[in-house]
Amino acid sequence: MLKIDEIKKYYIFMFLTGVNFIEAIYMLFLLSIGLNYVQILMTQAIFAFIMFLSQIPAGILSDLWSRKKVIILGSFIGIISAFVYANSTSFIQVVIAEALIALAITFAFSTLTPFGYEVIIENKKEHASKKIFSKATSCLLLGGIIGPFVGAYIAGNFGLKMGMLSNVFSWLLIFLVSLTLRNPKAHRAKERNSFNQISSSFKLLKMNPLLIYLIINFTFLNLFSWLTLALIQPYFENIRVGIIYIGIIFSGANLIGAITTNFSDRIEKKFGIRRSVFSSGVLIALGMLMIGLFKLPSIVILGFLMTRTMSRFREPLFSDYFNKLIGSDKRATIISFSGFLYWFFYGVLGLFLGYLIEGFGLGKIFIGFALVSIVVILFTKINTDDEAKLNGN
Repeated sequence: MLKIDEIKKYYIFMFLTGVNFIEAIYMLFLLSIGLNYVQILMTQAIFAFIMFLSQIPAGILSDLWSRKKVIILGSFIGIISAFVYANSTSFIQVVIAEALIALAITFAFSTLTPFGYEVIIENKKEHASKKIFSKATSCLLLGGIIGPFVGAYIAGNFGLKMGMLSNVFSWLLIFLVSLTLRNPKAHRAKERNSFNQISSSFKLLKMNPLLIYLIINFTFLNLFSWLTLALIQPYFENIRVGIIYIGIIFSGANLIGAITTNFSDRIEKKFGIRRSVFSSGVLIALGMLMIGLFKLPSIVILGFLMTRTMSRFREPLFSDYFNKLIGSDKRATIISFSGFLYWFFYGVLGLFLGYLIEGFGLGKIFIGFALVSIVVILFTKINTDDEAKLNGN
């Protein structure tokens, strides 16, 4: 049986995934080496399509092969990707770097939720799963306090390339910790055929409308929140916020998110699942609307903090919902469907979003994100019976 130390390792791994030194500077780096918005969004589209194509294979490998081996493979690719990215000087080189990063993230991180849940099961702490997921997300965000500030500080004092190069160290630490993980005994693969695994997982998904609603709600609001995170960097620069201050803002967003996320389960318990899901979604949309409508730095910063905090608040809750509704043998495969949907639409948007930005400006793009988010929220509301299912009644 796994010891409690495995949960601590899970927390450490989540912390290190948050120590992303390039979070606040990579868009600025791409602009600095001569890429325009169309090219940048094209590289993001390619990144997204690689993520899209690798989501389900990664989930299947995780379910049929080994959680730990998939994480180790992704971490190793991450080291290579960070080095290639930092030394890129052209569009083609950035495309190669983005493809490598996409594979690294898919394999290293897409299986973390089922891995963490099975560690929880091994320790017989299913009753505390929301609390543990909340703490894990808080650990990730605590790492996120360090990463953006340090990366922006290095970039501000030693150049954007050095800031990008520092991410090699981050991936190296992730790789070393991944070697110490133990594959959960709670994981037992029942399907031995990839086609059967996909087919049976789709059947389960079709029979569960609540799971489909949750996947759509989480996927699209998360999509617009992360696009906001990427595009806010040049937007801040346009309204004359300095690079080091951008790092501080990103670190501050992660700090507030860490505090809020740590209390996600308590907040949800107080307000209920339906209200928590609905109101957090509305606040994400409101934050994006504030960013798009106003160019006053204080209001833009407030809108950004609201969007990021609420997006992070939802992560441990939805992780718990997904794991409760899906059996162990299909958990990573079905969760990968959410990533599959996310990266498909990320890629589609990336193909033409650069042209829209150059034609209409970043402000109108953020307003568009907000309006579509509101439509998604209204069409994926959960009812009283759904709430009872998620409560285990």
